[in-house]
Amino acid sequence: MSDRPDSWPESRNELLPHTLFKLAEQYPDLTYIKFPKNSNDISAGYRKVTFRQVANAVHAMAWWIERTVGKPDHDDGRETMVYMGPNDLRYAILCLGAVVVGYKMLFPSPRYGTESLVALINQVNSTIMLTPEVPLPVAGEVLEQRDMRNYSIPTLEYLITAHPEHYHYTKTYAQHQHEPLVSLHTSGTTGHPKPILWSHAWVNSVAEAMYLATPPGFEKLDALLFGPQKSVLFLYPPFHASGLKAMTMIPLLTGATIVYPPHWSTPAECVDGMISALSILPPLSSVPGKVVDSLCMPPPVMEYIGSDANARVLEKISRGILSATWAGGDISVLAGNAVARKMDAFVGFGSTEMGLMPSLRRRGRPSLEREEEGEGWHYITFHPALNLRFDPIPGQDRKGEKEAGEGKIYEAVMVRNDGQEWDGWVQAMFTIYPDIQEKRLGDLFIRHPRDEASWKHHGRADDLLVFSTNEKFHPGTAERRIAAYPSVSEVIMVGTRRTSASLILGLEGDKDMEGVWQTIEEVNKTSPVYARVARGMVLVVDEPFLRTAKGTVQKKAMVEKYERELDKLYKKEG
Repeated sequence: MSDRPDSWPESRNELLPHTLFKLAEQYPDLTYIKFPKNSNDISAGYRKVTFRQVANAVHAMAWWIERTVGKPDHDDGRETMVYMGPNDLRYAILCLGAVVVGYKMLFPSPRYGTESLVALINQVNSTIMLTPEVPLPVAGEVLEQRDMRNYSIPTLEYLITAHPEHYHYTKTYAQHQHEPLVSLHTSGTTGHPKPILWSHAWVNSVAEAMYLATPPGFEKLDALLFGPQKSVLFLYPPFHASGLKAMTMIPLLTGATIVYPPHWSTPAECVDGMISALSILPPLSSVPGKVVDSLCMPPPVMEYIGSDANARVLEKISRGILSATWAGGDISVLAGNAVARKMDAFVGFGSTEMGLMPSLRRRGRPSLEREEEGEGWHYITFHPALNLRFDPIPGQDRKGEKEAGEGKIYEAVMVRNDGQEWDGWVQAMFTIYPDIQEKRLGDLFIRHPRDEASWKHHGRADDLLVFSTNEKFHPGTAERRIAAYPSVSEVIMVGTRRTSASLILGLEGDKDMEGVWQTIEEVNKTSPVYARVARGMVLVVDEPFLRTAKGTVQKKAMVEKYERELDKLYKKEG
């Protein structure tokens, strides 16, 4: 196998398939990705797939598309094919192979219901459904409701062992930068998911963000996580923006080796798979005793391994991993502190429109600060090139927030760079919204009490509760405090267009409702009167909460699902 270089070649103004083909020539035997040979039997070991094998797989997929599906009428990516399948390398192969032929892919989350999936596919007007050798049941449900041609794609084994003739691909970045690479979608937290296009210009902006200069006294998060000498255990699914970026852009733009655990569907299964993977993967040559450099995970997994009940699990995982990061939602202080005591922990922040936003950490600053004001891992320092403005939320209940131990709440606004500073870099967001000069992100933050450059995420503006009295409350802190109780698996605070607050609650373990209620009473003491939850206003549900592709709760869908039961609670309470 080729030795991994100390530095990775920069990729500017280049179409991503060309980047792959170039690297396959330069580093043919370098490992691109590792995954279990048998997801049901980790003892069979891990399979390494090289850059040359991935390039060959893309050529093979392109030929298969042309010969089986046929070429599109227009080769500029306006025609869309849809794929839902197991979380394997075929997502990356399809993404690049479709572009080479002239299509683009849409990768919907199979976790959504059929109605949401059909609505999403209708928006891109796709008539082609690709499925694996064993189709997911939800794909069949979609095909029953929408007339689409259906093709079964080649197996992963066939693709990564293929030796095809190279598919002819001569497009240039200069001429085709505004064509789409892939279609992803919004999270669906507040309704049906909507398509979001990543163009080649979007990818180029993401690449150039990795090359931004580091301000003095700081280190960049992406440099801590990624690089040709780094291996990353990655837990996001490839139909999620972070997961697809990890399967394509992270290896191609940084040289990092992405490692996957066995397939999983719950945090418990994921953790079991991680422990099994760490037990058979070879140790790092650079750090004795460690197996991978970093662990990138969704918030529910971070919460799970950081819970009191899983202290032994965390101990096992931390023995093999140097650092841990998460993005896509908040976690409790309890879980974050637990992980930060065992590994270098830090939060990432991003969106489908921007990818992982460039962020910084002060050199020598520990992730676990034993300060009264808060935990270092909970705060993020954005790179100044992001040009973020933080606008105070109007009409805040300052008294209620102060009593809850929180500071003033701000909404982040991204202002378009002028193309002169930062070596001409313009944020990826504005390749999606080219006609605006600034974009409200809908994300709320609280400034660190002693470090003005550091911010803690405080939920989404969409989460704001507006009671029928027109009083407003941000439920994030209250929800996190209640969720930290061991018997609570999930919680949502409800109140919009209602006279008072209520909770939708999921319980686990011993289901200690009395202990839960004591926690709710403690939260009530620091909440405004109109946001306090009466004992009769707690709806306990048995079914798992509806979740987005990244694992966060679909709040609007949950409130709609239980609207009748909530109406009964409010009617009874009077």
